[in-house]
Amino acid sequence: MEQSAEHYFTTSLLIIGLCFEELSKVKTIHESVACLLSIGRYIERNSKLCGVDASRDGIRNTFANQALNTNIQYGVQGASGFHDYCLELGNFDLPAAVALAQDARTCNHTLDAWITDPPYADAINYHELSEFFLAWYDKQLTRLFPDWYSDSKRALAITGRDENFRISMADCYANLAKHMPDNGYQVVMFTHQDAAVWADLALILWASGLQVSAAWCIATETSSALKVGNYVQGTVLLVLRKQTSDQVVFLDEITPLVQIEVQKQLDSMLQLDDDEDPNFGDTDYQLAAYAAALRVLTQYKQIEDIDVAHELSRPRKKSEKSPIERLIDEAVKTACDYLVPKGFDSFVWKMLTPEERFYLKGLDIESHGEYRDGAYQELARGFGLKDYKPFLHSSKANQTRLKTPTEFATKNLGDAGFGLFLVRHALFAIREVTRTEDAQQGKSWLRAEVPDYWSHRKNLIEICNYLANLRYAIDHWATDAHSAELLAGAVENDSV
Repeated sequence: MEQSAEHYFTTSLLIIGLCFEELSKVKTIHESVACLLSIGRYIERNSKLCGVDASRDGIRNTFANQALNTNIQYGVQGASGFHDYCLELGNFDLPAAVALAQDARTCNHTLDAWITDPPYADAINYHELSEFFLAWYDKQLTRLFPDWYSDSKRALAITGRDENFRISMADCYANLAKHMPDNGYQVVMFTHQDAAVWADLALILWASGLQVSAAWCIATETSSALKVGNYVQGTVLLVLRKQTSDQVVFLDEITPLVQIEVQKQLDSMLQLDDDEDPNFGDTDYQLAAYAAALRVLTQYKQIEDIDVAHELSRPRKKSEKSPIERLIDEAVKTACDYLVPKGFDSFVWKMLTPEERFYLKGLDIESHGEYRDGAYQELARGFGLKDYKPFLHSSKANQTRLKTPTEFATKNLGDAGFGLFLVRHALFAIREVTRTEDAQQGKSWLRAEVPDYWSHRKNLIEICNYLANLRYAIDHWATDAHSAELLAGAVENDSV
């Protein structure tokens, strides 16, 4: 089998060599570029970085995701499939355009608009990815485009997530801001879901003399390969203008303004969302909360409690949080508290603890088919939970979900925290109904174990009714949801 694979790769290398030989004979620039891109498409789909896709009984391409993945087992394709990757030239005229590869810190062109997709603190190694093609294109690039370079610029890549990363990014955006008119703007595409990275972005933009004037979250990772796994699926588009304000504010004045802005941002998204086919998931709303916080922070010339230059260049300990990061954490918490699960009473929601909200909101996103661990991780961060693993039945990739009442059984019951709260009592009572097939058993347990049962009775009914509705959305909840419905009826008809 190994010899067969090596034979295919040897044949592929021969074909690629012949293609480059023929490329040197092509006369027009358009045909040469089409041929070069066709060769690149073939190479990208026929390397030892191509994994086997068992779900499709086929082969994944090299960039099935945003990394160069080494494989123990890899897929190869026959030479007969080369024509599938050839581009066809049509008759069209391209508008006049100039493409330049330059360092943003030294660019000296003045433009009305700048659109950037910056590095995300080493989330994606762009310099490494580009070199996959550069290894094949280097000689052809200089022949076709004499003014271009073909050597690696890895040394110039802005990498890491320390003070050097922040300073280099600030230099880039300060230079771009310098080379745009006062009525110009910039659009920054940002996808990261780490509050610390967003806090760094706020400092970077602030130090660059820019402010966030608008922000929107859109679905960008829509290919089948990126819709699965723990990948971020939305991107925030930040619209930046030059900072012209002279306003000064204190940090404690910012917090309520951020809360208002977050709620305003979420309301605008909720109004556009479709109940039958939602455009946004909970992770998208959290991204919007980050952006809303930046919109408030960057509209002021100065925050008295924060020295921007010092914060930008100051080394930080691993567990240390900057004042801006704490403020952004509060913005995400506001978003999590504000997004009440559909069908749940908002007044009762406000009375629940963060652990209880995490569990109920987690069931809400699970009912929408969300099984990525990253979604629950962000939800836990939003509610301020340090450990959410005890809530999970499974944490496997694309199979992450919360425990049902039956799966909880007696785990954590009576423990400090969630084990003492109303939702945990309701879950155990539901489990008792499922186990005994008698709603009175669950009701009796609640009456005996819930402190001040009668004052909490309406809240228990609300929780049980919400859990009962899960039978329409989550298959493995069918039995326990039916028990929740029986328990809700028993508690509602209870009397002294």
